[in-house]
Amino acid sequence: MEKSPRYHALIVCISAAIRLEFQSYLHSILGRYISFDTIDLYQVHTPSQITGYQCILFSSDRVQDEFPLPVPAGVAQFVCTRTFNHAFLDQIIRIPPGERVYLVNDTFESIPILIQQFRDAGITQYQFIPYYPGCGESDETIQYAVTVGEPQLVPAHIKNVINIGNRIIDISTINELCVCFHLPASLSNQITQGYINRILQITKLTETHYSNYIFSHQLLQAVIQNLPAGICLMSSEGEITMLNRQFSLDLDTPEANACGKSISALLPDVYSGLPFCQSTDYQLESKSGNPLSISILELSLPNHPPLYLVTSKKIPLTPEQEKELHERRTDHMEARLLSNGFSNILTNQVLVKNMLEYARRLALYDFPVLIQGESGTQKKMIAEAIHRASNRRQQPFAVLPGTTSPHLAGILSSAEKGTLLIDRAEYLSLEMQDFLIEVLQHGSQESRGFQSPPSSSFRIIATAGHDLYEDVLKGTFREELFFLLNTASIDTIPLRERRNDIPVLMEHFFQNLFHDSNLRLKDIISPSLMEFLLSYDYPGNVQELLNLTRFFFTNYAAHPLILSQLPSYIRKRLKKPLARQSAVKNSILSLIAASPRIGRSGIKEALARRGNDLSEGKLRSILKELSDEGLIKINRTRGGCEITELGMTVL
Repeated sequence: MEKSPRYHALIVCISAAIRLEFQSYLHSILGRYISFDTIDLYQVHTPSQITGYQCILFSSDRVQDEFPLPVPAGVAQFVCTRTFNHAFLDQIIRIPPGERVYLVNDTFESIPILIQQFRDAGITQYQFIPYYPGCGESDETIQYAVTVGEPQLVPAHIKNVINIGNRIIDISTINELCVCFHLPASLSNQITQGYINRILQITKLTETHYSNYIFSHQLLQAVIQNLPAGICLMSSEGEITMLNRQFSLDLDTPEANACGKSISALLPDVYSGLPFCQSTDYQLESKSGNPLSISILELSLPNHPPLYLVTSKKIPLTPEQEKELHERRTDHMEARLLSNGFSNILTNQVLVKNMLEYARRLALYDFPVLIQGESGTQKKMIAEAIHRASNRRQQPFAVLPGTTSPHLAGILSSAEKGTLLIDRAEYLSLEMQDFLIEVLQHGSQESRGFQSPPSSSFRIIATAGHDLYEDVLKGTFREELFFLLNTASIDTIPLRERRNDIPVLMEHFFQNLFHDSNLRLKDIISPSLMEFLLSYDYPGNVQELLNLTRFFFTNYAAHPLILSQLPSYIRKRLKKPLARQSAVKNSILSLIAASPRIGRSGIKEALARRGNDLSEGKLRSILKELSDEGLIKINRTRGGCEITELGMTVL
């Protein structure tokens, strides 16, 4: 015969449905040891109603505060910690990532708590919006809703509803009851293990769904980007949400600046009144006057606002049409070039803004400019921005690399009436330097086997990867050419001196790669990795940051990237300082990695077994060094030591 429960607990709650749910749930787990009775808060009047119970469970702080009787001494009392039922995670994660989702309840108070519990469970891919009686008109563009047992409150237009039921009692309350009634430790362990196993199974399923989504999204982007046709996706509001490189080329617009804009904003003003949100075909002209064919197809999807697929195609011209087009070109191209210069150089730093403002002023004049700075500091971009903001902007921008000598005359001819960029001037041979001196001083001149075009007329901008006058002092660069090029000079600023720009630039790069202007850096980069990226020296400057962003983009799957996912060339540099440290220091770090939360005494004993007897003071000193270097975390009281993500990366 089955024994009756030895202990008795009373559940006090306002809602009858929640009282029965709590009673059923607790009985299924602890009913062998504890019997659970329930009572409505407002039905409690006399002490006899709570006599004989060793524990009182209140469903909330409010219920405990309003309880009308004093709780007898010796009777334990707990406020139940509640959470959502994780069994419904599988349904929630089937909502497409990035969606706006109503979180529906009868009151507002518990919704922020529930949102935080979702975040703690790793559900961060949605924008949850509270919805409750009296909150105002519903947004009909929202197509999904999650409700905690209140499906009748969901707006009528939403057909995709996930009812996760009332929140259940959290495992922390279960464990408190086990401790209070001195239940077998094996029971508590069994409950905890079952809870963890269920969470792990659901987490694994969540990761699979989200990883598959990310992979499919990246695969789709790769396919679209490599199609020979121009393709664009437009929202029901007429905003571009995705486009490929060919579409941006057809419309003569930079791909990075198109997302979030309307198609009419990328075309001449004469087309501003055309309705693009409909299935139709147009023949029009780009801002540069090129004939263009655009086809728009409305995509109707279930439970989703309409989308529009836009394809573009340039219309080929006969030689006569090309000539006519050249003769009637308007100023549209000029405006486009102006918008593509300095506006593409992003910064929040005052020093960089001042440098760019000086470069803008130099664009108004026609004398030579020397741009000096480390590799990857956007020297060529600044040079092109100066050209595009100058009165030569409609003429060619030709580039002469410092190592180039063949076809020099052709390069100079191609720069006629425009701008000649001498890129990496420090690599010019002495013969080429002498030739350029003649060209700059006398215009047309034959010298040392090189020939310049007749009556050369172009502006000179030169770049160098370091202070070019150092080469003058070494005798490897002509002093005369240095002063001919250095009428005005710009010194670019390395990225390590403009660290506030690192997150700005990286987020911009990610938004372009993902074609998502709403994407935020925290969605891709973990806090520990971001901390490292903000302190890293970037020998390759902005170019290295762009390379890193592309590397992270190809490695991103479902969760924010961590330190161990840095490129190998950086991880190897991180390991070098560790290799130079003492063997004892390395041994201590390895011990902490192998035994999380190990204390000083444990470390001291393990070292002694390896033949390393350290004094207490010496061990404390080494641990502090490792902590200061960010390789370990020393917990207070009896928490011991833990290796950090950086420590694991360099180990």
